[in-house]
Amino acid sequence: MDIILSNIERFFDPLLFGMVLGSVLIMAWIQNGRASFALAFAALLNSGRDPFAESGENATFMCRRIDFVLREQGLVGLEKVRSEDAFVTRLIAELLNAKDAKTFEEWARLQQSIVQKKQDITATYWSAASEIAPAIGLIGTILGLIQLFATGIDPMKMGPAMSFTLLTSLYGLFVSHIIAFPIYVRLHARAEILNNYRAEVVQHAIAIAKRELVILGPVHFSPAKPLKAAG
Repeated sequence: MDIILSNIERFFDPLLFGMVLGSVLIMAWIQNGRASFALAFAALLNSGRDPFAESGENATFMCRRIDFVLREQGLVGLEKVRSEDAFVTRLIAELLNAKDAKTFEEWARLQQSIVQKKQDITATYWSAASEIAPAIGLIGTILGLIQLFATGIDPMKMGPAMSFTLLTSLYGLFVSHIIAFPIYVRLHARAEILNNYRAEVVQHAIAIAKRELVILGPVHFSPAKPLKAAG
C-alpha cells in the first residue's frame, strides 16, 4: 500500500483513464439505445436509498389503502390517494376517470410495460458497461504490445509502451469491478422492488375496474340490408 501511495502518479494517468471510461460509456450507450445514457445517470441520484424507505410503503399497504377508500367513499375517494411512486399515483387517477374496465386494463398494461422498460434499462446499461470495460482494457493492452514490439529493444521507448499496456488493463478492470458492477447490482435491486410493487398494484387496480366499472362487450356489426330499387 505504501508503494502505491508514494507512486500514485505512476498508477493514475487522467487522460488514459478518461479514454477507457469514455469508451466504455459510449459503447454501453450504443448497445442500449440513445435514451439509456441519460436514464442510467439520472438513476444514480436515488440509488443510495431503498424505495419507500422513509414511508414504509409497499404493495400490500397500497392495495389495502385503496380498498379502504373504496369501501368508505367509493371511487370518488381515490382522488385523495397518493403514492411515493409517481406511476402508482397516475394509475389511481386513471382508475378514477376510467369509463370501462377493458380500456383501463389495456392502458394499465401498456404503461406498466413502458415504466418497467425504463426502470430495467438503467441497470442494463451499467451491466453492459461492466462487461465492456475489460474488453476495452484488453484492446488497449494489445495496442500497447504492438507499440512495444514495434520499438524493438530500445529501452527508452519500451517504458511508455509497457506502461500504456498495463494501465489500460488496470483501468478496464477498475471501471468494470469497482464502478460499473456495484452500480448495476444496486440499480437491479431497486428495479426489482419497484417492478414487483407496480405489478401487484396494477393487478389489483384491474380487478377493481372489472368489479366497479362497466365492462364493454364485443361490438357486433350486422350487414346493411340492400336497398330495393325504386320502380
